[in-house]
Amino acid sequence: MSIPRKADSEKIREHIKKLKGEPWLGTAREWWPDFLFRFDNIDSAAKILNTGKLLCRRAAQATGVMGIDCASPGVIAYTADKWKQYVRLYFRPRTPTQYDSEGFRTRDRYELGAHCPVPVVMLFDASEILTRANTEFSNGNLAAANAATANHAAFLERIPFQMVYHEGSFQPSDKATIIFHRNAEVIVPDELDLSPLRFVGCRTQAEYETLLDLLGAEARKRWSAKIGLGVKASLHYRFWTFVEQVELTRERIRFQFNPSSKTPGPFRAYVIIREDETGDEYGWSQDLFLASSTLELDIRVLKHPEAYTVRLELDGQLAYSNHFEVADIPF
Repeated sequence: MSIPRKADSEKIREHIKKLKGEPWLGTAREWWPDFLFRFDNIDSAAKILNTGKLLCRRAAQATGVMGIDCASPGVIAYTADKWKQYVRLYFRPRTPTQYDSEGFRTRDRYELGAHCPVPVVMLFDASEILTRANTEFSNGNLAAANAATANHAAFLERIPFQMVYHEGSFQPSDKATIIFHRNAEVIVPDELDLSPLRFVGCRTQAEYETLLDLLGAEARKRWSAKIGLGVKASLHYRFWTFVEQVELTRERIRFQFNPSSKTPGPFRAYVIIREDETGDEYGWSQDLFLASSTLELDIRVLKHPEAYTVRLELDGQLAYSNHFEVADIPF
């Protein structure tokens, strides 16, 4: 079934092309206008990819698709209820909202009560979504009283994208205005199919492995080619605690954490290992764990270490999961 389009779709495409050529964007951001961005914690991202659609906040909460709520409770309280019935995307990556919530942090380091320990960023085709008849866009944060929305090219052209796409420092007098526009949104009523999804950016190799592990076989087959690391594209801030890499062998499990984390803990760390052959489970925990370097576990106690699953949690939230199996090498 064809998707209804706006009458001024061509003007919208022309404006995207014009934005890409703006000299103030520079080479580091010139690709931004081609995409719309969305970040979710890894458990929610896996559910989105498994179900094949994005739901509005109200439906995501009702159906259990939303795992960790990455939004600030205070900001959501000030957001009109009608916007909770829309799927919400951003014009840019690394929004102020993501800055306030990204990475594992102790509860006293949550900004505005928001927390997204393992953000996965989805990139959507901007032209495909912006030209849909039912798509609207805002000039800034929808929770703000001065936010305006519309669904036509003339309004899109008036959005101050030099502030939406702003990077770097700013004068204190400009802070409120720039942060407001950096949070400009694109909204679609009720739900959004994933046909415009072009790329899924994970922060590290370990989180890439975790996302694939959380996908069902059908979703893994459908999306694995579009899932990759987002380091080159600068989709994440990477200032806080996360797992960089994990080494799985028959003898040990070695977790490498972000060594420059601003929030190394202490966390309540918990590792659970489950043998495939027997179903037996082995656990390790530490209540005051500092995640600033490495954690190495000797697993030679396992009866069948040739195949097992492993899961790491920090303060009860998933940091890593994967399956290990010794490959049969024919000679």
